[in-house]
Amino acid sequence: MESKSQLQICLSEMESLAIEAFGSKSKATAWLNKENFVLGATPISLADSDSGLLEVKKILSAISYGGVV
Repeated sequence: MESKSQLQICLSEMESLAIEAFGSKSKATAWLNKENFVLGATPISLADSDSGLLEVKKILSAISYGGVV
C-alpha cells in the first residue's frame, strides 16, 4: 500500500464487505479483529498489503455466497 489514505480506503472497503457478509457492524468488527485460522492472522491486520486484502475478500465472498475458500 502506498499511503495512509489508501489504507483507510482498503479498511473501509473491507469493513463494508464484512458488514454485508455478517449483516451487522458489530459482527463484522468482531470477525475482522479475531484470529482467523485460514488467514493465519486477524483479517484487519492483512489490510496493509494487496495480497492480504485479496485473501480477506475471497473469504468474505465465500461467506456471503456460500462458496469455498
